[in-house]
Amino acid sequence: MSTAVWPATGSGRVTTLLGMVALRQAWLLAVNDLRQEARDLELILTSSFFSLVVLIMLGMSFSALGVSSQPLAVPGMLWLSVAFVGALTLGRIFTREREFDTLRALLVAPVERVSIYLAKAFVTLVILLGCSFITVLGLTLLFPAAQPFAERPWATAALVLMGCTAYAGVGTLFAAGLASSSGKNVLLSVILYPLTMPSLLFALVATRSLLEGHESFTTYLGQLTATNVLAFVVGAWLFEPVLVGVPQKRSGTARAARRRR
Repeated sequence: MSTAVWPATGSGRVTTLLGMVALRQAWLLAVNDLRQEARDLELILTSSFFSLVVLIMLGMSFSALGVSSQPLAVPGMLWLSVAFVGALTLGRIFTREREFDTLRALLVAPVERVSIYLAKAFVTLVILLGCSFITVLGLTLLFPAAQPFAERPWATAALVLMGCTAYAGVGTLFAAGLASSSGKNVLLSVILYPLTMPSLLFALVATRSLLEGHESFTTYLGQLTATNVLAFVVGAWLFEPVLVGVPQKRSGTARAARRRR
């Protein structure tokens, strides 16, 4: 019986060790990207300014809404802003690797491919959370119906975190697949919005229940969390084929010629 248990235990330890190595690599890559973003401030300033512009336009467009109608409009304002800023961020998340041709060097380095995915998703999430903070603060100041954001800050933080995480998990996968495409910005938007729609809908419904004080908020938040887990599991599984492509099988003639050599 011991011979059947020990190999499984050893395999579990190896899997745990590989997972820890992948997480450490992802953390180091993310810290490096965030350090460069903090030095250049290109993507951070662009996303923040875009969030302010969207917020001002929303405030001017919907300022005449009655208090009874605002709980129906504020969730859409919040997550439309996240969707627009997310598309802008994901369109440039691989810009540095593409311009300096460092993605190829990163792929041949002893780095787990899932670590690249997690690092880019984390950087995207940090930028989205910063822009969401600006949007939530602005909506709270502009619309009386958005006061529950300030009254329940922890619930609001959990909601924004879960919604932005799901968006970043799906978006990073397809941003990587289009990193070397010449028409990536247009094509990314075409692919991104339909695939992130389920997560945005869950976040939209959860936001409305938060503003209206429904007890079903925790249920919707749990569904959004399950969507996050599914998005990252599928994203980590598909990241390498999407990034580098699926290797084609060698034909029988090619294999025979290689054997003759």
